[in-house]
Amino acid sequence: MEERLARVGRAAWWLSGIALVAVLLGIVGWVFRVVFPPLVLAGALVFLLNPIVSVLERRGLPRLFGTLVAFLGVVLLFAVLGAVLYPLIASQADDVSERWPRLQADAEEWIDDLSQRSDDDNWPVHLPSVEEIEDQADTGDDQELGEQVATLREYLVRAFHIGIIFVLGPFLAFYLLVDLPDVRRRVEELIPERSTREVQFLAHRLNAAIGGFFRGQLAVAFIVGVLVSIGLKAVVDLPLWLVVGMVAGVFNMIPLIGPWVGAVPGIVVALATKDVKAAIGVAVVMVVVQQIDNHFITPTVMRRAVQLHPAAVMIALLAWGTIGGFFGLLLAVPLTATAKIIGGHLWRKYVVGVSVPGLDEPYPDRAVVAAREDLPDERIEEAEAVEAEALGAAGSGSTSTATGEAGPAPA
Repeated sequence: MEERLARVGRAAWWLSGIALVAVLLGIVGWVFRVVFPPLVLAGALVFLLNPIVSVLERRGLPRLFGTLVAFLGVVLLFAVLGAVLYPLIASQADDVSERWPRLQADAEEWIDDLSQRSDDDNWPVHLPSVEEIEDQADTGDDQELGEQVATLREYLVRAFHIGIIFVLGPFLAFYLLVDLPDVRRRVEELIPERSTREVQFLAHRLNAAIGGFFRGQLAVAFIVGVLVSIGLKAVVDLPLWLVVGMVAGVFNMIPLIGPWVGAVPGIVVALATKDVKAAIGVAVVMVVVQQIDNHFITPTVMRRAVQLHPAAVMIALLAWGTIGGFFGLLLAVPLTATAKIIGGHLWRKYVVGVSVPGLDEPYPDRAVVAAREDLPDERIEEAEAVEAEALGAAGSGSTSTATGEAGPAPA
């Protein structure tokens, strides 16, 4: 009992120190937050392309040329998609532009009708008519010239920042991919020898979770975008069905809330170009595709990549979205999975006292190479399974697993 209390006390000091370091890093990160968006994009590209570069390197191609091939492949893929999709998008845009005068007239008539009803029925709030809206927009131009200039400058700064992100991100990813083995060696040199195997074990799990998340989300977004586009064309015959499907696929990368946000453009287009019945059809298509995604596509594609409870995902989205905005929403799941893996490992090691055989003895050279090359590693998977069994045994009061392979770590 005293040993358990001492272990809990040491863990509490560990957690306090980690919390203090996290707060300090958070303050520094907030001050230099402008550098994070390109780093996030670069990291995503590294996780997506590193398996391809590693395969090419094992086949004898120098890493520099393998990275060039991977980037050229991505550029070629986008070029082919653009060449295939541009005629369809242009045709749909021309169709909408032809209908635009009629759509604008219908929208103005609808606004004027609502304004008249708000006056006739004595609504608590008067809704302005189109003429009143135009009058309010035209008044005070001279007085608000400074505000207009400030707004224009703000938009230009935002556009510049977005351009920097999409320019610097790929460049950073390219250099990181080329020098990744050297970066790994330099990082390993900073790790104490007694902790090398433990860090490699955690790094393998983090790489599997984060890399699997990015690759899986990209695949799921593509599949959902295709299904939504086909459904909107076949069921509703919606104008801009391809654009709406692409938007739905992109927003699908934001877990839980993204699919519903992606449905809004389709409903708006249906109400503007068709009728309420078409809008209901769009909603039905979105719901059906999301059910297919939730029950078949995501479980199949993501499988063991990120194991988080839906409630934890919701809380993570709220927290990280508040902190980081759109990028916070995109990174909420991988960041939470990272915290879960590291925090869970430290808790099992220093509080529960679980010892994992895969970390108590040296890895075979072949397993170390496999971990560094991001290959599936049976030894690490076996260690994870034994760790889970040992945790269950420790939680039930046992001092060892059912097989006797793991027990509490020595104090």
